[in-house]
Amino acid sequence: MYYLHQALASANAVENFRLRIEDNQIYIYDQVNASAVINRPDGTFGFSYIDYATDFEEFQSVAKKEIQRVQNSTGLIPAGSGDNVIHISAMPWLKFTSLSHARSFSFKDSCPKISFGKMTETDGKKSMPISIHVNHALADGYHVSLFVDEFQERMNSH
Repeated sequence: MYYLHQALASANAVENFRLRIEDNQIYIYDQVNASAVINRPDGTFGFSYIDYATDFEEFQSVAKKEIQRVQNSTGLIPAGSGDNVIHISAMPWLKFTSLSHARSFSFKDSCPKISFGKMTETDGKKSMPISIHVNHALADGYHVSLFVDEFQERMNSH
């Protein structure tokens, strides 16, 4: 929950992560939220929609309710969240060095996609792989580096 909140805070801090292409126009959202994949105890998953809140306790309260809702449902059931989201997934079982996101190119999608892997600890230092995919009409490596720097700073501060 903590790193999800910090990822959203970082995405909201980097303007290019709030840009979207809609009807062939570029729009900027005041705030982006999470469309996160939620794992279920039976090995399936579903989609969620979690509003970002700057206050972690408020965010956590809303997120826990949404996670419970998805875990008690069946099927994918898209969240219907719209374009003001960051697509987020986690694979806490896997330490990866590269990741490709499955997507249908016939579906216009300019939302950034962020995936997190298994957190490990070496010599008291925790690390976690992260994969970030962006629409290059809206962001490039520079903007991704701004996000990563912001995220790392936020993770280091707590």
